[in-house]
Amino acid sequence: MDIRLVYDFESVNGFLYNSIDSCFIGDFWKKSFLPSKKNIDFLNKNNNKNIHTGEFNFTYFSQSKIHISKIDKWVLDKNTIFIYPIATNAENSYSFGVDDLYKTTSIIDLISNKAKSFVRKYDNFKILIYCGLEHEMPAEYFTSIYKCLQRNNINPNKIWIISNNFENINNNFKLLNKFKIPHSKKLNFLIYYEQLKNKANEMVDDTIKNLFVSEDDIVKIKEKKCLMLNRRLHWHRKIFLSLLSNSNLLENNLISFDLPYNQDKIDDNFIESIINDNYLKVDMFFKKNDFIKETFSIYEKQEIINGYKKLEKLQKKELDVSNLESIDGRYLELDNIELYKNSYFSLVAETEFFEKWNGYTTEKILKPIQQLHPFIVLGRPHTLKYLKLYGFKTFSNVWDESYDDEIINSRRIIKVFNLFKELNNKSDDEWVEILKNVKDILIYNRNLLKTYSYINDRIVIDNFKKYLKNEHIQENPKLLQTP
Repeated sequence: MDIRLVYDFESVNGFLYNSIDSCFIGDFWKKSFLPSKKNIDFLNKNNNKNIHTGEFNFTYFSQSKIHISKIDKWVLDKNTIFIYPIATNAENSYSFGVDDLYKTTSIIDLISNKAKSFVRKYDNFKILIYCGLEHEMPAEYFTSIYKCLQRNNINPNKIWIISNNFENINNNFKLLNKFKIPHSKKLNFLIYYEQLKNKANEMVDDTIKNLFVSEDDIVKIKEKKCLMLNRRLHWHRKIFLSLLSNSNLLENNLISFDLPYNQDKIDDNFIESIINDNYLKVDMFFKKNDFIKETFSIYEKQEIINGYKKLEKLQKKELDVSNLESIDGRYLELDNIELYKNSYFSLVAETEFFEKWNGYTTEKILKPIQQLHPFIVLGRPHTLKYLKLYGFKTFSNVWDESYDDEIINSRRIIKVFNLFKELNNKSDDEWVEILKNVKDILIYNRNLLKTYSYINDRIVIDNFKKYLKNEHIQENPKLLQTP
């Protein structure tokens, strides 16, 4: 089977991104039609709006590119699948028409009329949307996409969305069932755990091999118990840090935070927000009874508030980076190796926690795997389950990992906190025994991680072709598989 990537605009510098608003074409002439990130940023700044679409190397899925004017004679060839690729440039609220600025326009509206006619008429013409390493997909994103497809008379089944969100498939069915949309007209989602490949690439890079802990450093007495790195203080991180502070658990661990560095724009009055349950994410699927289940108890709230008052006095704890803003947006960085050498385990504070429609993991969960470090996770439910889908092993034979199955957020954060206290109270001798028990798992996981590097890119391409042909569709179809 052949795959051809179809584009609307071709210039002396190659093909432009699909679904570019036509109002920008004149500006592209001024920039010699060079679709670089620098020029895209320039156009966005000068037009005071987002361009919706953006960069992604779709040649990863096919080297064959073709202008849309040239596919008429090929489209009847059933052995060829034509892909009209679009990337959201990590601006999904703009791209899917959710942001206030773009309530009536999305990247799907900006597909050329010719491409729309092909996708309506031919089964082997499909639209592929790449959503970036980490992307949100709340309920309103789904509804906006379906509405847009409806007004453009495009069957959602012709749309393939590549993301890092493990919950998109389940959430999609939830929405279909609620609004009684036929399952034959559903969006298609593929999971491309791209962080997994990127962190694997680091492991096979001989130029940085000295930045990773050696196997000889696993079973040793360490200076501190836990490593917990925090950058943006999302709700769950701030709450967890408050619980640690209340129990005086900040000192014997390697824990970083900076209260002023808070890009979530959490209410400045954190204490009032905890009292009023502002951390809850309410949407069309949120039921009144959920409030009772999801909120912290009065006693737990008081512990959080007391701990936060202590945090306010500290303001900041530094580890390897003093100015967190200086590394904001830095691409998949490596942490200081000494942090892992000097601690027994990692508390991975993932990006997502309360956001029920977001089920993705980031590079954070892969860092302790790189560094031969045992870990527990403060994240969405089933984070460990997702890792196991890729063949990784966790530590249920050593400590209780039932927190991973706890879907009620307030209970999950308390379960992780209690486990943290339990592990923090273990003696050095106990930790040496634990490290002996998990050493084989740590080595196995790191060796497995290496297999997901660019060396096995062919696996991704082969899986992509199978899914396009509707072969071997799984519950959570993964582009990356265990080799």
